[in-house]
Amino acid sequence: MSTENFPCVIGGDHSIAVGTWSGVTSVLKVAGDLGLIWFDAHMDAHTPKTTPSFAYHGMPLACLLGHGDKELTELGGAYTKFKPQNVVLIGVRSYEEAEQNLLQKLGVRIFYTDEIKEIGFKEALKEAIRLVSKETIGFGLSMDLDGFDPSVAPGVGTPVTGGLTAEEVLPCLHLLKDNSKFVAMEITEYNPHLDNQLQTAHLIHKILRELL
Repeated sequence: MSTENFPCVIGGDHSIAVGTWSGVTSVLKVAGDLGLIWFDAHMDAHTPKTTPSFAYHGMPLACLLGHGDKELTELGGAYTKFKPQNVVLIGVRSYEEAEQNLLQKLGVRIFYTDEIKEIGFKEALKEAIRLVSKETIGFGLSMDLDGFDPSVAPGVGTPVTGGLTAEEVLPCLHLLKDNSKFVAMEITEYNPHLDNQLQTAHLIHKILRELL
């Protein structure tokens, strides 16, 4: 990985992913397809037809896979941003049946938290990197901080217990940093008003030090 011209976005709720990855793919798609590792407690794969909340932060992955309102799916260009076989979810433990059905129908690989606890985060990440690198010219990381346990990252809007710990995740991030196909990243869901003595902010800093 080269940090020269390396896109890194840090922001609020995960709906920003539509803009982040529409921008990245619009620049790099001329060279080939990109892959994406989606680190998140949630699937974020609802469409306007399936969402129970109508919240955009529950829809970004579906949009990037070409499902949803055209205003979002065609942001940056009328093309599908990621092919399903080039996307892997890690850390999922909170979702609705409709979004799970969509991702399963598309054939997206999902590492649920239970599986990660069995095989270890390092093995899950290694397999994710293999899959998102297989038929692509590069891949990115979309890291929603609620993929971590709330005890580790309290400063998020949609915390879910039973998540990953910093001790599990941080030592493995060199697998991304050392990979020449790692081309962009974002860290999302940070809400400083919900943080506890900057605990989540410090976690973001540690993640950036490991990756950049």
